[in-house]
Amino acid sequence: MKAIYVRISTSSQSLESQLKRDHPNLKTFIDVCSGSIPFADRKNGVKLLSSKSVTSIQVREVSRLGRNLKDILNTIEHFTNKGVSIFIENQGLHTLIDGKVNPSATLIISMFGAVAELERDLLIERTKIGVAIAKGEGKYKGRKRGAVSDLMTKNVTLISAIQSDLDKGLSITDISKKHDVTRQRIYSYLNKGLIVKG
Repeated sequence: MKAIYVRISTSSQSLESQLKRDHPNLKTFIDVCSGSIPFADRKNGVKLLSSKSVTSIQVREVSRLGRNLKDILNTIEHFTNKGVSIFIENQGLHTLIDGKVNPSATLIISMFGAVAELERDLLIERTKIGVAIAKGEGKYKGRKRGAVSDLMTKNVTLISAIQSDLDKGLSITDISKKHDVTRQRIYSYLNKGLIVKG
């Protein structure tokens, strides 16, 4: 089975640039998440990694796989070991050619992966600077009061189920698969104190 992988950061972003071309023979896998989330922690990333029927994967650009060079290379290595070629559309690169590793693709993907990681780091740095300036001018308000309790109210059933599974000794990975949520989301609940581990 040939697949196309699409990642957008927020649900308000358009999919057109990644799906505007006609792909009648490709099964589409879409994740809505930050590029900083490891590929193995994404709902459809997990499906692709564990699939036994996928023979090739097409992505618009390297940054769709992620914005962490190590994770991008680990993801590509995983698929390479399974004999699954990844086609980076905007560069016209295949990670495998006739079943063999394409060294040129590995080099270029490493370069673009490093650029994607740099862009993410620069964005984080600019955000920190912007917040510091806003705080200095008294304009930064931070998180709205009650935001955590609002989150608990909206997700009380899921949070309760996750807590129950944690109490039973299930791992974060198993809970993630059971409830069809990312591990990152479960960790965010832990960090906010909405659930307690062990």
